[in-house]
Amino acid sequence: MTEDQFRADARAWLAAHVGPYRSDTPALPFVDAGDREDFERGRAWQREVHAGGWAGLGWPAEYGGRDLPLSLQAVWAEELAAAGAPPPVNLIGEAVAGPAILAHGTEAQRRRYLPPILDAGEIWCQLFSEPGAGSDLAAVAATAVLEDGRWTVDGHKTWSSGAHFADRGLLLARSDASAPKHQGLTCFVLEMDQPGVTVRPVRQMTGGSAFDDVILDGARVDGADRIGPAGGGWAVAMTALASERRQLGLGLARAGASVDRLLDELRPCDDPIVRQLAAQLVVDSRVAQLLGRNVVQGPEAALAKLASARVSRRYDDLVDAMRGAGSMLTDDHTLRQLWLPATRIAGGTDEVLKNVIAERVLGLPKET
Repeated sequence: MTEDQFRADARAWLAAHVGPYRSDTPALPFVDAGDREDFERGRAWQREVHAGGWAGLGWPAEYGGRDLPLSLQAVWAEELAAAGAPPPVNLIGEAVAGPAILAHGTEAQRRRYLPPILDAGEIWCQLFSEPGAGSDLAAVAATAVLEDGRWTVDGHKTWSSGAHFADRGLLLARSDASAPKHQGLTCFVLEMDQPGVTVRPVRQMTGGSAFDDVILDGARVDGADRIGPAGGGWAVAMTALASERRQLGLGLARAGASVDRLLDELRPCDDPIVRQLAAQLVVDSRVAQLLGRNVVQGPEAALAKLASARVSRRYDDLVDAMRGAGSMLTDDHTLRQLWLPATRIAGGTDEVLKNVIAERVLGLPKET
């Protein structure tokens, strides 16, 4: 299928289906803990997308996808943004957990867990970061102890996006305290609705609660729900993070529509400072869109994530310049969410990503 034909098909389908779900403001992928109605609306939209054959475009066809190349996935992202459609409500499932299970899971795990991801039947969260293990993910301290064929998990996870609505979590825990830190980790599927799992929404500076602390106190995991070998969790986590960054790269294809809507609000404008900020945002967003189409595989995906953070900062700078100090008092939750620094930390801080690029893309010596 040519790109033009795919774009025409996507545009026609969206025109016929997006109406009740359309939003004229940039849509956020994670719904606040108190917004159950918005969450169910997002789930209904993802089910409609799945029924139309537009979910999991890059996944293998045997697991519900369409085996489409990244170039066409970027076209879909562009058309979603242009149509004002929201992102998938199960973004962590589709962009993080699903690819990790595809790469490292057993066939039984793929058959069990992948189909409900695409139709939003089961919502996922990511249980990697901890208060003492963020940028240094190998410092994970949550423990997993094997007892009679089941694992018992204890620890504290944080910044878990959308955990308050999640049915399952992709969990990274330390299963061997005596092994080197990268080798003592194991990855699991955790059932969120069980004794021993407590989800506490994190109150953000914006007033929202899109992220959570997750306290694990004697939570249980069946032996069949280990992803990859015991001690092989680091490889699973790297696959998940690379997929997350790739998704952020594809998300850059959506940047143009958000920028265009902001510029529509700006015109006309005689303030030279605001005009200069607008020009910088346009240039950065266009470059980022091209980067998101072409540099989203392997460690190179870190480049796309860096571009995403840069566009986000430029966008915020322009909003501040256009609306002045009064913009801090806005009731627009989406704008307040865009200011939240955590949206730029997701997928790795700039400093971590620059190390990835230096060492794994450019081949420079590791930092000592």
